[in-house]
Amino acid sequence: MSKRLHPLYIAIAFIEHIKNNILPFVFVFIVNRHLLFTYWWATLLAGGVVALFAFFTWKEFRYEVTETEVRLYKGIFKKEKRFIQRNRIQSIQLDQPFVFRILRLARLRIDTASSGTDAEIDLSGISLKEAHHLKDTLKLSGSQPEIREKNPERTMKVSVKQLALAAAFSGNFGYIFAALGFLYQYIDTYINRWVKTAYEEVIHQSMLGLFVLVAVIMVLTYLLSIVLYVIRFGGFTVERYDHYLHIKYGLLNKKSLTIPFHKIQAVTIEEGLVRRLFGWSSVSLNVVTSDLKEKVYLHPFIQQKKIAALINVYAHYEYVKCPRNTAIQYAWYPLLLPVLLFAAAGIGISFWKSMFVWIIAVLCLVYVLIHWLGYRQGGLMMNDVFVSIRSQFLTRKTTIIRRKKIEEIEVFAGTFLWEKGYRKIKIATMGTNGSYKSGYFPFEIWHPIFLQATSAKKA
Repeated sequence: MSKRLHPLYIAIAFIEHIKNNILPFVFVFIVNRHLLFTYWWATLLAGGVVALFAFFTWKEFRYEVTETEVRLYKGIFKKEKRFIQRNRIQSIQLDQPFVFRILRLARLRIDTASSGTDAEIDLSGISLKEAHHLKDTLKLSGSQPEIREKNPERTMKVSVKQLALAAAFSGNFGYIFAALGFLYQYIDTYINRWVKTAYEEVIHQSMLGLFVLVAVIMVLTYLLSIVLYVIRFGGFTVERYDHYLHIKYGLLNKKSLTIPFHKIQAVTIEEGLVRRLFGWSSVSLNVVTSDLKEKVYLHPFIQQKKIAALINVYAHYEYVKCPRNTAIQYAWYPLLLPVLLFAAAGIGISFWKSMFVWIIAVLCLVYVLIHWLGYRQGGLMMNDVFVSIRSQFLTRKTTIIRRKKIEEIEVFAGTFLWEKGYRKIKIATMGTNGSYKSGYFPFEIWHPIFLQATSAKKA
């Protein structure tokens, strides 16, 4: 029988509709704020319409799980039925934002190969008990009841210390900017006057005082970014069962992702500049998921010497090492256009401020160095089961792909290098980060891999 979402979904939908349509109301308030109390009934009427729409959205939304498919029925003015085959499910994600946790609700998102930025099935506002029941039912699609897995075969937990180190050595400016925004909002709201007075005092003292103030703010921001990272990924746990992988994390907003092993498209090892100096990396999985905001980490901070065992045990993948790119004699060729642009910029700026020409020269030198190092680190390797491709800009990324998961393989190059037999190579799989490229490679490296990979795909 079909079921509805939890009745509290009405309140969730009401808030969601208000949030998505808040800009027109804000505009009306700014333009006609003096008439706000005169036409208070219009505000109540608009709120009533939104509440009524939320109620009928809940009433008309139903879902049903059969032995072979998941069925959705929804629509107020336009009815819609959607049937999704259970064997097409790529990943199942269960989220519990902080408010949902208080209400004992959850959001269950189910992705298939055709999922884009939106999940194929999105049950937002379902009871936590029902969400776990559905997840356990769907993740065992194709399994017999007698082999249902109760306890994980292996469990791996990432400690708070490891998460703090991962944040400290990540070089992830996103968290730093988030911390800056939080810090600015707090200062602007609560201690704006005190900060303004202190700032004016410091400015009147000396430039050294200003430097100290900036340094203190940066240190506080850096520490706050670490705290935010730990809160986001706190309790990071990976559980390996016989048929699937279960990843969960989050202190405030809990997330839980279930991935069948045969649905893992690729494994990526990332080594940032700072992490590489100390022998640390992060390992992520490429899976089909509509949550584009963050990577699906298998481990956010692990020693490089432990990666092979990690991906073998928890992802059923083999660590295929890439040799360094030996075709360095043509590394200069892709630099011709950028160097010419830098030169043109330097000539143009010299007529305005000649001292800035040195800045252009330094930037050009840094770009050339980064490009050469990245080109030198690029690699490509293939065995009977896996293809390994490596690229580098600032972060070195090594991606291991199961050959049967390759959706597309492409080689390309400029006219000059094409005639010389050198190619860049691009491999695509399904998933949110399913495109990987590196190069240039000489004929004897890329050609056999291209032929074997494409013939395997045809087969």
